Amino acid sequence: MSTLLHVPSLLIAAAVTGACVSASHLLTWRAVRNEVSVLLWGIAYGLTTLSMVMAGLRGAIPAFLSVVVSNTFLLLALGLVWLGYRRFLGKVGRHDLLLAALGGLAWLAFACDRQLFADINLRVHVVSAIQFIYLLMVASDLVAHQRKEPLPALSLTTAAIVVQQALLLARVIYLLISPLNSSTAVLPTGTPIALTLIGSTGFIVFFGVLQLALVGQRSERRYRMAAETDGLTGLANRRRFLDDVLSHLAGAPNRGALILFDLDHFKRINDTHGHLTGDRALVEFAGILANATPDRAVAARIGGEEFALFLPDGDATTATVLAEHIRQLTRAFALKTVKDQLRITVSVGVADIAEVGPDYEALHSAADVALYKAKSDGRDRVAVYRWCPPRRQIAVACDDRVGKAVSAAV
Repeated sequence: MSTLLHVPSLLIAAAVTGACVSASHLLTWRAVRNEVSVLLWGIAYGLTTLSMVMAGLRGAIPAFLSVVVSNTFLLLALGLVWLGYRRFLGKVGRHDLLLAALGGLAWLAFACDRQLFADINLRVHVVSAIQFIYLLMVASDLVAHQRKEPLPALSLTTAAIVVQQALLLARVIYLLISPLNSSTAVLPTGTPIALTLIGSTGFIVFFGVLQLALVGQRSERRYRMAAETDGLTGLANRRRFLDDVLSHLAGAPNRGALILFDLDHFKRINDTHGHLTGDRALVEFAGILANATPDRAVAARIGGEEFALFLPDGDATTATVLAEHIRQLTRAFALKTVKDQLRITVSVGVADIAEVGPDYEALHSAADVALYKAKSDGRDRVAVYRWCPPRRQIAVACDDRVGKAVSAAV
């Protein structure tokens, strides 16, 4: 067991592991230059490798190198790891570089006090405390970012940090119970120290894999979002909208409503004010629609100037109220142009699953009939689909060819 847990050998093995992880990160960075975090992590693992090599040579090289410089590199590496996560998560602070270097600087300041520095147990406690603080800072950033960008590797990384922090605490507690000999001039040995090194090596490998997984998951998520998002408005595109609605309808629900929006006289806007103004009108309306979209609802741009909103929990009444609210917000908005202000209006058609059944084509056709009714009645209004039994007189306008009716909503 003593040979198996030979501490200097374990340190060299950990250094080789760190070098491999560093190389993998630097090679990855060459392919994804936009992710500066990968470069920072690669440099951090390089510093960790140097730190472990120096520590493993304690007794064979000057103590200044094996203790002071070695731990300085280790703590600077942790600072760079934290800084890498800050860049990856899009959190950039004015004093980040200083905070990343602060751990190493604090260690150097501690090393200047010869009386305190002579106590090997105190040295371990100081290094452990600085490591714990950096890891805690990383974990808090990850937890805060989880909702904004739900990448699976984020939670795994947080869990790995918690395990590593537990190991750090266990080492501190062990040294409080069984302190090392302060006169130790060579590398401390013993099963607890060796097991800590084994755990740290595993942490380096797992942490490095998770970092590369984060980069891959972010790239995959961005590609998927680009394929499912309308490039101009940022809303879901037609493909994503259909996937979401069909997924809901596959459960044969008896509840849900579809709202179709069509900007009035959009061709006139393009012809009179130019296509850039037309694009601005689309973007502004998309913002109004997105801000008014309830939770679990899906808003999309499904055509040139046509938008859709699906309410999985809605019915004709709630959909009509929401549609009218969006119509009024649109009418109240004024788009500034070079010459004057441009007023935008929208016509809206509403259809309820309870009225037509859980079939998307029927639901869309019904909402389209209602939208046509709103257009033909003068635009800038909401119309609601109502089923019209063939050859039956009802109090709302009816399309006798398909037995459908719509009514104006006020």
